[in-house]
Parts: sequence; structure tokens; C-alpha cells
Amino acid sequence: MKYLLLSVLCSTAIFVTFKVTERFKTNLVRLISINYLVAAALGFSFNHHQVSFSDVLTSKWIQFALLIGVLYVLMFFLIGYSTRKAGLAVTTIANKLSMVIPILFSLVYFGEKNSVWKTSGLVLALIGVFFTCYKPIDKSKNIKLILLPIAIFIGSGCADSIVKYTQSYHVPNHMALLFSAVVFFFALIAGIIAMLTNSNNSIKNTTGSEIVGGIILGGANFGSLYFFIMTLNNSKIDSSIIFGLNNLCIVLFALLFGLILFHEKFSKLNFTGLLIAISSILILLSF
Repeated sequence: MKYLLLSVLCSTAIFVTFKVTERFKTNLVRLISINYLVAAALGFSFNHHQVSFSDVLTSKWIQFALLIGVLYVLMFFLIGYSTRKAGLAVTTIANKLSMVIPILFSLVYFGEKNSVWKTSGLVLALIGVFFTCYKPIDKSKNIKLILLPIAIFIGSGCADSIVKYTQSYHVPNHMALLFSAVVFFFALIAGIIAMLTNSNNSIKNTTGSEIVGGIILGGANFGSLYFFIMTLNNSKIDSSIIFGLNNLCIVLFALLFGLILFHEKFSKLNFTGLLIAISSILILLSF
């Protein structure tokens, strides 16, 4: 469970960093690009297994690393854009409820055993996440913006499912660092391409806040993926439960930090969701 806790803490740090850097009016593209540069560098630096460039290119997971890397950077951009256009609440709900996709994938594709209690715990987890994140939606916003959260829901869920598939068949413990580094390297390349296509994102305009924020974000991002893969590799708990616990705990930690650091206000429905989420955690941990 230590790897799961570390992954959750790193994921929560991503939320906090995005929240803080928004106050400094940071450029999203530059911030995310610096983040992936740092994340890739960490992965390659900590990897002590000698592997040649040709070994990486011929590995069975290289195409999955490319796909996940592109999906990750795309999701980061979509989440940042959706937060500003469609609203934080609906974006957060779409992102966290996406766990239903890898959960169903684990149950169906890997044939993980199901039961009434397990199903009840996962359903309560989904309800808890929705209630905890819910905020009234501004109906004056363009209805077309609903496509952003839908894209985030599908994209995030597919990315997590691909990570699960790749981890199960191609990424043992000793390859987790290298795999994480390559994923972030491909995300970095995608981020650089995005930077080059728009002069407003020029690296020449990079601020100190973007550099510091990108470094912190990169460390948290790297830890989030690496520790999550280690959780899947080493935990005896079904991956369908791990996905539920991971997303639930991130929401709970984010709620806690939101209350303490940002003095965010939460409704009775949000706190009801909190109680439901805690109940679902206790049920899922009983397996």
C-alpha cells in the first residue's frame, strides 16, 4: 500500500501545483513542457539498469509508451483548457469518473473476480467522487463545451487502461523507471511540437514561476506514474479496486488541501460525498 499512498500524494501535488501556478498567470504549454522535461530526466537518472537505445526501440512496450505519452500531454492540455472554459467542477468530475473505464477493462479483459460487495464498493466510489466534486454548473456557458469533459472522460480512462495492459504484459519492476521515463520523453516531444506551433508559447518568454512550477509538477507527475505502476506490480489487490482507491484517495486529499490551503467552500452534498467515499474505501479495503 505504500506505493499507492505515494502515487496518491504525487497526484494530489499535481492538483496543488496547477492551482498555485494559476495565480501567477503561467503559460500552460510552457509549464507542461518543462514538467515533462523534468519527469523524463528523473526517469532516466534513477534508472540504473544498462539498456541501449536499440533495446528501447525494439522493446515490446515502446509503441504503448508513445501512445500513453501523447495521451498524457493531450489530457493535460484538455484538463487545463476545460478548467478555464467549462469550469473546474465538471472537469474534475469527468477526470475522476473516468476510472469506470479501466475498472470495467480490468473486470472484463483480465477476468477479475467480482462480487456483490466489490460491486457495491465500486458503485459507492463513483457516487462519492461525483458528490464530492459536484459544483453547480454555469448554464450560461456554451453547451458545446460539454464535449471537453466528455473527451477528458474517454481519454483519461483509455490512458489508464493502456497503462494497465502494458504493465501486465510488458513492464516488470526493473523496467518501471525506464518505461516511465520514455513515456514522459514522448510527452515532452509532443509538448515541444505544441510550443513550436504557436509563437505565444515561445520558450523565450518563460518566467521564473513557470520554471519552478514545471520542476515541481514534473517531479509529482513522474512519481504519480512510477508509483502507480509499482502499485499494480506489487499489490495483491485486484487492479479494478486499485483504480477505484487511487481516484477516491486523490479526491479526498485534494478536498483536504482545498479546505486548508485555498479555503474552498464545500456544500452539504460535497461532504455527503466525502462520507460515501470513505465508506467505499473501507468496503474495498476489506477484500
